[in-house]
Amino acid sequence: MTSAAATSGSGKARKVRFLDRIVYCLARMAIGTAARVPQWFGYRLAAGLGRLWFRCDSRRRRYALKFLKNAYPDLSEREHLRLGSSATANLFMVPLDMARLTRLLARGRRISDFVECEDTIPVFHELPRPFLGLTAHLGSWEVGAVTMAELMGGGHGIARVTKNPLLNDWILANRQHSGLKIHPRRGGFRGLARGMENGQIGLQVIDQNQRLRGVFAPFFGKIASCERSAMSLALRKGYPVIVAATLRRGYRFAFELVISETFRPEVTGDKQADLLAAVTRTNRALEKLIRMAPEQYLWIHDRYRTQPVAGEAAADSLPDGDGEEDALGREE
Repeated sequence: MTSAAATSGSGKARKVRFLDRIVYCLARMAIGTAARVPQWFGYRLAAGLGRLWFRCDSRRRRYALKFLKNAYPDLSEREHLRLGSSATANLFMVPLDMARLTRLLARGRRISDFVECEDTIPVFHELPRPFLGLTAHLGSWEVGAVTMAELMGGGHGIARVTKNPLLNDWILANRQHSGLKIHPRRGGFRGLARGMENGQIGLQVIDQNQRLRGVFAPFFGKIASCERSAMSLALRKGYPVIVAATLRRGYRFAFELVISETFRPEVTGDKQADLLAAVTRTNRALEKLIRMAPEQYLWIHDRYRTQPVAGEAAADSLPDGDGEEDALGREE
């Protein structure tokens, strides 16, 4: 792309600076090189770097140990450290997934050809559309989003966008080869909601700490501040929900799509209670997914950073109203 302006994830034109062009070219070269590295070498090297980083970063290691003690209180600290190290190795392999994913899509390949999903495809096709596909930072969530969009004929997702307009446009256009339309994290839920109104599926990763306006609900035995927008939308529109993940199979670009649960959030008329119940049920489904492959989960995240004020019950954290604003773009 050589124009003087490019569009951001929100559709607004941004001026392209000379530095943007340099970074864009370097990024294209880096992605191309990473995609060409032999898998047996690249993935093992990335995993080794992840384990080294886990060993050196004491702050992230503390986060992981705290998180793992909640999830697996019966395991020893040595086992917690082993899981944290393995999970960080998986995290460092995700950029290689993204590089290979980008190159394959640019060549017109189907990513679902690299994902074992024969047993799960019937479940997806049995669900009435549109539906919400929710996941965690488990396995390879980028590959999972593209795979689900391919299988279902298109989808809308939420993700952080790069500040470089050229690189951003290239990545977003690349993902659209699979039918996946990416919306920016800030305010992007409106675009996802509109896409679902047109019959396409919505995809979101929902396991991170919510700094503002989260729903306080249990996650692995401790209260956490949880994402509200997806469940607000599902409750308001009656959308079914599927909780799934794409797990890694070995040190290579190979995966398996697994499902934890499918459900339709129950509407009783008590909007605060319904939202809390829906978020709690989703958290349980996420926990089940993570326990399938704990060595592939993002344990180094400070999941419990935001806590309710003393004496505040979980339901008290929910604002009054019908949740419409939450489902249309005020997510954090």
